[in-house]
Amino acid sequence: MKWRTVLCTALFLCGTVLLSACGGGEMPAPAEPPASSEVSAPSQPEEVPAPSESASSSEPEPLPKPEPPKPWDGMVVPEGCKAEWKIEQGKLVLVNYEFTNGTNVILPTGKPYSIGANCFMQNWKLTGITIPGDVIEIQQSAFQESGLKQIYIPASVKELKNDIFADCYSLTTATIENTPMTGQRIFARCKALQSVQLGEGVIQIEEGAFEHSGLKEITLPETLTRVDDCAFSYCKLNTIIYPGDWEAKKSVLKIGEENELLKTATQS
Repeated sequence: MKWRTVLCTALFLCGTVLLSACGGGEMPAPAEPPASSEVSAPSQPEEVPAPSESASSSEPEPLPKPEPPKPWDGMVVPEGCKAEWKIEQGKLVLVNYEFTNGTNVILPTGKPYSIGANCFMQNWKLTGITIPGDVIEIQQSAFQESGLKQIYIPASVKELKNDIFADCYSLTTATIENTPMTGQRIFARCKALQSVQLGEGVIQIEEGAFEHSGLKEITLPETLTRVDDCAFSYCKLNTIIYPGDWEAKKSVLKIGEENELLKTATQS
């Protein structure tokens, strides 16, 4: 029996060796994956907010309305000049005018308008100007103390206000076609003034029109009926050009005070 025990023990040991050689031993426990290798759950797509009712129902913003037309639209302003306008008592009025050539200033055309008060006042660069037929009125002091040397007022001008050309020390000659001289002191203190021609349609010369000026000669129309006080006071008038009999005209002409020079001037 002893040999059997030895034999079983040998067989057991051989089996153990064989199992170890063939990998039949105890299997090792699987290693845990590293923490960094954990697979995160797939992220959910971000929800896109639904458009609000105000955004979906709003209409495109309307385009800005075009500016309404201005009364001075369509006026032709010469190249290099700039005009500023306003509406005054329903009339189009030129209130400021910039120019490049002061010896031959040409005013805008296109619609009837007035030259506003003080528009060219104290503008010594202005020595010559063309007043177009669109000008219907020249307001107070429009050219006072400017550098004008000559002036021609066309028949389109229906009214001349106070002091329009007063103190224009370089002004030598002036022609007023048909415009009533409704303003006072129009040529007052124009020291260089030599001659003035008044056309048919002038019926009155207002107070102080030529006072303290250098006026020597004036052409008067047959339509003239009245000369107000001091129109020719302290000037140098000595010659009158008149188409008819001046002596006869003087006898019916209403001549105000301090106009002795008008009475004593010689008809040419």
